[in-house]
Amino acid sequence: MSGKFITRYREDLKLFRTTPSRVIAVLITALALLAPFALSSSWDPPLEFPWRATFSAVNLALAWAIGAAAFNLLLGYTGQISIAHAAFLILAALVGAIFGQASAGLGWTFWIILPMCAAAGAIVGMGVGLPALRIRGLYLFMATLSVHFFAIFIWRQYQVRAVGFTGVRYFPPEVPSWLFWLPFIDPDENGEFLIRGNFRWYWVMLGVATFCILFMVNVLRTREGRAFIAVRDNDVAASLYGINVARTKLRSFAVSSAMVAVSGCLLAYFLTARSDESWSIEIILDVAIMTVVGGFSTIVGGVLGAFFFFLAPIIFEWLRAAPALDNIGFINTYAAQLDLAIFGFLVIIVLVFKPAGLAGIWADIKRYFRQWPYRY
Repeated sequence: MSGKFITRYREDLKLFRTTPSRVIAVLITALALLAPFALSSSWDPPLEFPWRATFSAVNLALAWAIGAAAFNLLLGYTGQISIAHAAFLILAALVGAIFGQASAGLGWTFWIILPMCAAAGAIVGMGVGLPALRIRGLYLFMATLSVHFFAIFIWRQYQVRAVGFTGVRYFPPEVPSWLFWLPFIDPDENGEFLIRGNFRWYWVMLGVATFCILFMVNVLRTREGRAFIAVRDNDVAASLYGINVARTKLRSFAVSSAMVAVSGCLLAYFLTARSDESWSIEIILDVAIMTVVGGFSTIVGGVLGAFFFFLAPIIFEWLRAAPALDNIGFINTYAAQLDLAIFGFLVIIVLVFKPAGLAGIWADIKRYFRQWPYRY
């Protein structure tokens, strides 16, 4: 019997324990660094694929991947049912509007607002998690649903008093002048370097998303992360093992809510405007689709689900423009409804045939090559 066996706890905590995993990490890093140059190029792909429309979808997927992974951390790893996801997006938008470079704001920079949103999300998240200490299941579901509508009410009050019935606008973040020495920063004609456009926003999204995803992965590898899983499996047994169940639940809500707030801050500034129509209950459904299709109880599943959610509609639209389907009036008339129907069908397929989702498929692929050629 041969193979590499882990004999030290330090080795077990490594993110990349094998050579293939390190190679995959290098390839993904290279792909992430080369992607913006390819997406912003003038290359025309074959079959008239909407290449340029993909750039905005990738940026949105990076921002939403943080929120989807955070939702998976709370629901998949700790077992706490919460649908107050949109409430923390609203909280981040409010912090950005009140303190940041938004209309009627105080003019604080985006780089200060971003950690402020994370701190505000953690504090409010612990408050939202208080009902989880007494109730669970459907009752916790309804309690967090009330938080969603309460947050929408606060946003509408602020929006009407601050800017009227128009949406709250967010100005592009500015890179400080003391960073102009970096080779990839070329100030504009007015001497400023504003984060606008898909290319510049990509680097911000990629950096923040990478930091947040690695942060959540490492949290789950700590003692508190293992406590999350123990509480999910059986909170009574976890308390018998000496785990403070109440503190663990509140910490899970705090970490998840902080990451969702960071996602909300990125989305507010990237989309440049937010209104009361931005916070529909469908946001919860969208996050649920990302979580289920991507893979439940895994951070990678949230990332894969977010990219699938935003890239799949572009592929659907491209397929509808094919000569064989372009002349079918029903498909073009009910395009949006068909997209939702396809998403619903895929969710059912995943739940029935592959409950582990895209993350499970990726794990199967890695397992196949790891066992080849001894697989039978």
